[in-house]
Amino acid sequence: MRAILILNLGTPATPTAKGLRQFYRYFFADPFVFDIPAWARWALRNFIIIPFRAPKTARDYEKIWLDGGSPLKVYTDQLRQRLQDAMDPTRSRMRVFIGMGYSEPFIAETMAEIEEQGIRDILVFPLFPQYSTATTESVLHGVTQAAGKWQDPPKMTVIKDIFSEPAFIRAWTQLVDKYLRQDNPEKRVDHVIFSYHGLPEKNIKKADDKDYCHFGDCCNEINATNRYCYRAQCMDTTRSIAAALDWDKEFYSIAFQSRFGKDPWIQPYLDDYLTELADRGIKRVAVLTPSFVSDCLETIHEIGLEYRELFKEKGGEDLVLIPNLNDEEFWFDAAAEIVERHLSRSVFLSPV
Repeated sequence: MRAILILNLGTPATPTAKGLRQFYRYFFADPFVFDIPAWARWALRNFIIIPFRAPKTARDYEKIWLDGGSPLKVYTDQLRQRLQDAMDPTRSRMRVFIGMGYSEPFIAETMAEIEEQGIRDILVFPLFPQYSTATTESVLHGVTQAAGKWQDPPKMTVIKDIFSEPAFIRAWTQLVDKYLRQDNPEKRVDHVIFSYHGLPEKNIKKADDKDYCHFGDCCNEINATNRYCYRAQCMDTTRSIAAALDWDKEFYSIAFQSRFGKDPWIQPYLDDYLTELADRGIKRVAVLTPSFVSDCLETIHEIGLEYRELFKEKGGEDLVLIPNLNDEEFWFDAAAEIVERHLSRSVFLSPV
Protein backbone atom coordinates (compact mmCIF):
# COMPACT_ATOMS: atom_id res chain seq x y z
CA MET A 1 0.00 0.00 0.00
CA ARG A 2 1.16 3.53 -0.76
CA ALA A 3 0.01 6.94 0.44
CA ILE A 4 -0.24 10.32 -1.23
CA LEU A 5 0.07 12.98 1.45
CA ILE A 6 -1.23 16.44 0.53
CA LEU A 7 0.29 19.15 2.72
CA ASN A 8 -0.82 22.68 3.51
CA LEU A 9 -0.42 25.14 6.37
CA GLY A 10 -4.00 24.94 7.55
CA THR A 11 -6.96 27.18 8.26
CA PRO A 12 -9.16 28.25 11.18
CA ALA A 13 -11.88 25.74 12.05
CA THR A 14 -14.48 28.49 12.44
CA PRO A 15 -14.68 32.17 11.41
CA THR A 16 -14.73 33.26 15.05
CA ALA A 17 -12.29 34.86 17.46
CA LYS A 18 -12.02 31.50 19.22
CA GLY A 19 -11.26 29.74 15.95
CA LEU A 20 -8.59 32.28 15.03
CA ARG A 21 -6.99 32.15 18.47
CA GLN A 22 -6.67 28.38 18.20
CA PHE A 23 -5.13 28.67 14.73
CA TYR A 24 -2.75 31.46 15.76
CA ARG A 25 -1.44 29.44 18.72
CA TYR A 26 0.19 27.14 16.19
CA PHE A 27 0.91 29.60 13.37
CA PHE A 28 2.70 32.22 15.46
CA ALA A 29 4.72 29.54 17.25
CA ASP A 30 6.37 28.30 14.04
CA PRO A 31 10.09 29.24 13.90
CA PHE A 32 10.10 28.57 10.14
CA VAL A 33 7.63 31.43 9.68
CA PHE A 34 8.82 33.78 12.42
CA ASP A 35 12.59 33.67 12.60
CA ILE A 36 12.82 35.36 15.99
CA PRO A 37 13.65 34.06 19.49
CA ALA A 38 11.05 31.77 21.05
CA TRP A 39 10.30 34.25 23.82
CA ALA A 40 9.58 36.94 21.21
CA ARG A 41 7.21 34.64 19.32
CA TRP A 42 5.45 33.84 22.60
CA ALA A 43 5.06 37.52 23.49
CA LEU A 44 3.89 38.47 20.00
CA ARG A 45 1.33 35.68 19.97
CA ASN A 46 -0.06 36.14 23.46
CA PHE A 47 0.05 39.91 23.94
CA ILE A 48 -0.71 41.22 20.44
CA ILE A 49 -2.00 38.63 17.98
CA ILE A 50 -4.44 36.59 20.07
CA PRO A 51 -6.12 39.46 21.95
CA PHE A 52 -6.19 42.04 19.13
CA ARG A 53 -5.66 40.50 15.70
CA ALA A 54 -7.83 37.38 16.15
CA PRO A 55 -11.22 39.17 16.52
CA LYS A 56 -10.59 41.44 13.51
CA THR A 57 -9.37 38.64 11.27
CA ALA A 58 -12.34 36.48 12.30
CA ARG A 59 -14.68 39.11 10.86
CA ASP A 60 -12.71 39.04 7.61
CA TYR A 61 -12.90 35.25 7.46
CA GLU A 62 -16.64 35.38 7.98
CA LYS A 63 -16.96 37.32 4.70
CA ILE A 64 -15.27 34.58 2.66
CA TRP A 65 -16.55 31.48 4.51
CA LEU A 66 -18.15 28.73 2.43
CA ASP A 67 -20.79 26.19 3.45
CA GLY A 68 -18.17 23.51 4.02
CA GLY A 69 -15.66 25.74 5.81
CA SER A 70 -12.90 28.05 4.69
CA PRO A 71 -12.07 28.06 0.95
CA LEU A 72 -8.71 26.42 1.63
CA LYS A 73 -10.33 23.54 3.49
CA VAL A 74 -13.14 23.06 0.98
CA TYR A 75 -10.86 23.03 -2.06
CA THR A 76 -8.20 20.86 -0.39
CA ASP A 77 -10.86 18.31 0.57
CA GLN A 78 -12.11 18.29 -3.02
CA LEU A 79 -8.59 17.85 -4.36
CA ARG A 80 -8.01 14.90 -2.03
CA GLN A 81 -11.18 13.20 -3.23
CA ARG A 82 -10.47 13.85 -6.90
CA LEU A 83 -6.94 12.51 -6.59
CA GLN A 84 -8.31 9.42 -4.86
CA ASP A 85 -10.83 8.97 -7.67
CA ALA A 86 -8.17 9.54 -10.34
CA MET A 87 -5.88 6.76 -9.17
CA ASP A 88 -5.56 3.89 -11.62
CA PRO A 89 -7.91 1.04 -10.59
CA THR A 90 -4.90 -1.28 -10.54
CA ARG A 91 -3.63 0.82 -7.62
CA SER A 92 -6.52 -0.18 -5.42
CA ARG A 93 -4.36 0.14 -2.33
CA MET A 94 -3.38 3.77 -3.00
CA ARG A 95 -4.72 6.14 -0.32
CA VAL A 96 -4.78 9.96 -0.38
CA PHE A 97 -4.43 11.86 2.90
CA ILE A 98 -4.31 15.50 4.02
CA GLY A 99 -1.91 16.90 6.61
CA MET A 100 -2.04 20.48 7.91
CA GLY A 101 0.62 22.40 9.79
CA TYR A 102 -1.62 24.47 12.05
CA SER A 103 -5.07 22.88 12.01
CA GLU A 104 -6.83 19.53 11.80
CA PRO A 105 -5.97 17.12 10.40
CA PHE A 106 -2.52 17.88 11.84
CA ILE A 107 0.48 16.42 10.05
CA ALA A 108 1.52 14.34 13.07
CA GLU A 109 -1.99 12.87 13.39
CA THR A 110 -2.18 12.01 9.70
CA MET A 111 1.27 10.43 9.76
CA ALA A 112 0.18 8.31 12.75
CA GLU A 113 -2.89 7.19 10.79
CA ILE A 114 -0.73 6.25 7.80
CA GLU A 115 1.56 4.21 10.06
CA GLU A 116 -1.40 2.45 11.67
CA GLN A 117 -2.58 1.36 8.22
CA GLY A 118 0.75 -0.30 7.56
CA ILE A 119 1.76 2.06 4.74
CA ARG A 120 5.52 2.50 4.28
CA ASP A 121 5.76 4.37 0.95
CA ILE A 122 4.56 7.99 0.89
CA LEU A 123 4.40 10.47 -1.97
CA VAL A 124 4.50 13.88 -0.28
CA PHE A 125 2.69 16.68 -2.16
CA PRO A 126 3.17 20.15 -0.57
CA LEU A 127 0.62 22.50 -2.13
CA PHE A 128 3.07 25.39 -2.45
CA PRO A 129 4.04 26.12 -6.06
CA GLN A 130 7.24 27.94 -5.04
CA TYR A 131 9.63 26.75 -2.33
CA SER A 132 10.20 28.72 0.85
CA THR A 133 11.32 27.83 4.35
CA ALA A 134 8.14 29.43 5.75
CA THR A 135 5.86 27.05 3.86
CA THR A 136 7.46 24.05 2.14
CA GLU A 137 10.25 23.52 4.65
CA SER A 138 7.91 24.01 7.59
CA VAL A 139 5.47 21.26 6.58
CA LEU A 140 8.24 18.91 5.42
CA HIS A 141 9.88 19.33 8.80
CA GLY A 142 6.60 18.26 10.38
CA VAL A 143 6.51 15.16 8.19
CA THR A 144 10.10 14.12 8.87
CA GLN A 145 9.68 14.72 12.61
CA ALA A 146 6.61 12.49 12.66
CA ALA A 147 8.26 9.85 10.46
CA GLY A 148 11.26 9.77 12.77
CA LYS A 149 9.00 8.35 15.50
CA TRP A 150 7.87 5.37 13.42
CA GLN A 151 9.16 1.96 14.42
CA ASP A 152 9.78 1.18 10.75
CA PRO A 153 10.61 4.53 9.05
CA PRO A 154 8.81 5.09 5.72
CA LYS A 155 10.28 5.84 2.32
CA MET A 156 9.13 9.25 1.16
CA THR A 157 9.21 10.83 -2.28
CA VAL A 158 8.67 14.59 -2.32
CA ILE A 159 7.06 16.45 -5.20
CA LYS A 160 9.20 19.52 -5.74
CA ASP A 161 9.22 22.47 -8.15
CA ILE A 162 5.51 22.58 -8.86
CA PHE A 163 6.10 26.01 -10.40
CA SER A 164 7.95 24.36 -13.30
CA GLU A 165 5.53 21.49 -13.86
CA PRO A 166 4.05 21.77 -17.39
CA ALA A 167 0.66 20.66 -16.03
CA PHE A 168 0.68 23.48 -13.45
CA ILE A 169 1.52 26.10 -16.09
CA ARG A 170 -1.12 24.68 -18.42
CA ALA A 171 -3.76 24.86 -15.68
CA TRP A 172 -2.97 28.51 -15.03
CA THR A 173 -3.07 29.26 -18.74
CA GLN A 174 -6.52 27.68 -18.99
CA LEU A 175 -7.66 29.60 -15.91
CA VAL A 176 -6.55 32.95 -17.30
CA ASP A 177 -8.10 32.19 -20.66
CA LYS A 178 -11.39 31.47 -18.91
CA TYR A 179 -11.56 34.74 -16.98
CA LEU A 180 -9.46 37.19 -18.97
CA ARG A 181 -10.16 37.57 -22.68
CA GLN A 182 -8.71 40.64 -24.35
CA ASP A 183 -11.03 40.15 -27.32
CA ASN A 184 -13.98 40.65 -24.97
CA PRO A 185 -14.50 44.34 -24.03
CA GLU A 186 -16.09 43.33 -20.72
CA LYS A 187 -13.03 41.31 -19.70
CA ARG A 188 -10.30 43.51 -21.20
CA VAL A 189 -7.75 45.05 -18.85
CA ASP A 190 -4.88 47.50 -19.27
CA HIS A 191 -2.35 45.57 -17.24
CA VAL A 192 -1.90 42.26 -15.39
CA ILE A 193 -0.09 41.86 -12.08
CA PHE A 194 1.26 38.53 -10.89
CA SER A 195 0.97 38.85 -7.12
CA TYR A 196 2.94 36.47 -4.92
CA HIS A 197 2.85 36.11 -1.15
CA GLY A 198 5.71 38.15 0.24
CA LEU A 199 8.64 37.01 2.36
CA PRO A 200 11.12 38.98 4.47
CA GLU A 201 14.31 39.63 2.54
CA LYS A 202 16.31 38.17 5.42
CA ASN A 203 14.59 34.79 4.91
CA ILE A 204 16.00 34.59 1.40
CA LYS A 205 19.44 35.90 2.36
CA LYS A 206 19.67 33.42 5.24
CA ALA A 207 19.33 30.53 2.80
CA ASP A 208 21.77 32.12 0.32
CA ASP A 209 25.15 30.89 1.54
CA LYS A 210 26.87 32.09 -1.65
CA ASP A 211 25.61 35.69 -1.36
CA TYR A 212 24.11 35.28 -4.83
CA CYS A 213 20.75 36.99 -4.34
CA HIS A 214 20.60 40.79 -4.60
CA PHE A 215 16.86 40.97 -5.38
CA GLY A 216 17.50 41.99 -8.96
CA ASP A 217 18.64 40.40 -12.22
CA CYS A 218 20.06 37.43 -10.29
CA CYS A 219 16.53 35.97 -10.41
CA ASN A 220 16.15 36.22 -14.18
CA GLU A 221 16.82 32.52 -14.59
CA ILE A 222 16.85 29.39 -12.45
CA ASN A 223 20.28 27.85 -11.99
CA ALA A 224 22.10 25.56 -9.57
CA THR A 225 22.85 28.44 -7.20
CA ASN A 226 19.35 29.91 -6.88
CA ARG A 227 17.29 26.76 -7.50
CA TYR A 228 15.51 27.12 -4.15
CA CYS A 229 15.27 30.91 -4.15
CA TYR A 230 11.62 31.84 -3.66
CA ARG A 231 11.92 35.10 -5.61
CA ALA A 232 13.65 33.38 -8.54
CA GLN A 233 10.93 30.74 -8.66
CA CYS A 234 8.23 33.43 -8.64
CA MET A 235 9.92 35.16 -11.56
CA ASP A 236 10.18 31.87 -13.45
CA THR A 237 6.50 31.10 -12.80
CA THR A 238 5.57 34.46 -14.25
CA ARG A 239 7.71 34.02 -17.34
CA SER A 240 6.29 30.56 -18.02
CA ILE A 241 2.63 31.59 -17.72
CA ALA A 242 3.14 34.80 -19.72
CA ALA A 243 5.00 32.93 -22.45
CA ALA A 244 2.25 30.32 -22.67
CA LEU A 245 -0.27 33.14 -23.09
CA ASP A 246 1.98 34.97 -25.60
CA TRP A 247 1.89 38.21 -23.60
CA ASP A 248 4.14 41.17 -24.31
CA LYS A 249 6.46 42.09 -21.43
CA GLU A 250 4.81 45.51 -21.12
CA PHE A 251 1.43 43.91 -20.44
CA TYR A 252 2.34 42.27 -17.12
CA SER A 253 4.48 42.77 -14.04
CA ILE A 254 5.18 41.25 -10.61
CA ALA A 255 4.44 42.39 -7.07
CA PHE A 256 4.35 40.89 -3.57
CA GLN A 257 1.62 41.07 -0.95
CA SER A 258 0.83 40.35 2.71
CA ARG A 259 3.91 41.75 4.44
CA PHE A 260 3.98 41.77 8.23
CA GLY A 261 6.18 43.70 10.64
CA LYS A 262 8.83 46.36 10.04
CA ASP A 263 11.60 44.35 8.35
CA PRO A 264 11.98 44.85 4.57
CA TRP A 265 10.15 42.25 2.49
CA ILE A 266 10.50 41.35 -1.18
CA GLN A 267 9.50 44.29 -3.36
CA PRO A 268 7.64 45.83 -5.05
CA TYR A 269 4.85 45.80 -2.48
CA LEU A 270 1.48 45.27 -4.14
CA ASP A 271 -0.27 48.17 -2.41
CA ASP A 272 2.47 50.64 -3.36
CA TYR A 273 2.61 49.27 -6.89
CA LEU A 274 -1.14 49.66 -7.40
CA THR A 275 -0.81 53.30 -6.37
CA GLU A 276 2.00 53.73 -8.88
CA LEU A 277 -0.07 52.19 -11.69
CA ALA A 278 -3.01 54.45 -10.88
CA ASP A 279 -0.70 57.48 -10.94
CA ARG A 280 0.49 56.38 -14.39
CA GLY A 281 -3.06 56.40 -15.68
CA ILE A 282 -3.63 52.64 -15.70
CA LYS A 283 -7.36 52.32 -15.15
CA ARG A 284 -8.17 48.62 -15.17
CA VAL A 285 -5.89 45.88 -13.84
CA ALA A 286 -6.17 42.15 -13.30
CA VAL A 287 -4.35 40.30 -10.53
CA LEU A 288 -3.24 36.65 -10.67
CA THR A 289 -2.01 34.82 -7.56
CA PRO A 290 0.03 31.76 -8.64
CA SER A 291 1.76 31.31 -5.29
CA PHE A 292 -1.53 29.74 -4.16
CA VAL A 293 -3.55 26.84 -5.53
CA SER A 294 -6.69 27.71 -3.52
CA ASP A 295 -8.24 31.06 -2.74
CA CYS A 296 -7.89 32.21 0.84
CA LEU A 297 -8.03 35.34 2.99
CA GLU A 298 -4.93 36.76 1.29
CA THR A 299 -6.50 36.55 -2.15
CA ILE A 300 -10.26 37.03 -1.71
CA HIS A 301 -10.22 39.61 1.06
CA GLU A 302 -6.83 41.30 0.92
CA ILE A 303 -6.65 41.71 -2.86
CA GLY A 304 -10.26 41.33 -3.95
CA LEU A 305 -11.63 43.77 -1.36
CA GLU A 306 -8.95 45.85 0.36
CA TYR A 307 -6.57 46.41 -2.56
CA ARG A 308 -9.43 46.84 -5.00
CA GLU A 309 -10.72 49.71 -2.84
CA LEU A 310 -7.21 51.16 -2.61
CA PHE A 311 -6.74 51.11 -6.38
CA LYS A 312 -10.06 52.84 -6.96
CA GLU A 313 -9.30 55.44 -4.29
CA LYS A 314 -6.06 56.26 -6.10
CA GLY A 315 -7.84 56.83 -9.41
CA GLY A 316 -8.14 53.36 -10.95
CA GLU A 317 -11.47 52.20 -12.31
CA ASP A 318 -11.40 48.51 -11.40
CA LEU A 319 -9.22 45.70 -10.12
CA VAL A 320 -10.20 42.25 -11.36
CA LEU A 321 -9.06 39.40 -9.13
CA ILE A 322 -8.75 36.22 -11.18
CA PRO A 323 -9.99 33.33 -8.99
CA ASN A 324 -7.39 30.74 -8.10
CA LEU A 325 -7.28 27.16 -9.38
CA ASN A 326 -9.70 26.11 -6.62
CA ASP A 327 -12.09 23.44 -7.91
CA GLU A 328 -11.45 23.80 -11.64
CA GLU A 329 -11.53 20.49 -13.49
CA PHE A 330 -8.32 21.34 -15.32
CA TRP A 331 -6.56 21.85 -11.97
CA PHE A 332 -7.71 18.48 -10.68
CA ASP A 333 -6.50 16.93 -13.94
CA ALA A 334 -3.16 18.77 -13.66
CA ALA A 335 -2.65 17.70 -10.04
CA ALA A 336 -3.38 14.07 -10.97
CA GLU A 337 -0.89 14.32 -13.84
CA ILE A 338 1.79 15.70 -11.50
CA VAL A 339 1.16 12.94 -8.99
CA GLU A 340 1.21 10.21 -11.63
CA ARG A 341 4.52 11.52 -12.99
CA HIS A 342 6.14 11.31 -9.59
CA LEU A 343 4.78 7.97 -8.42
CA SER A 344 7.63 6.06 -10.05
CA ARG A 345 10.40 8.44 -8.99
CA SER A 346 12.80 7.61 -6.16
CA VAL A 347 13.87 10.85 -4.51
CA PHE A 348 13.65 9.92 -0.83
CA LEU A 349 13.45 12.22 2.16
CA SER A 350 14.93 10.47 5.17
CA PRO A 351 13.34 11.03 8.60
CA VAL A 352 15.39 13.12 11.03
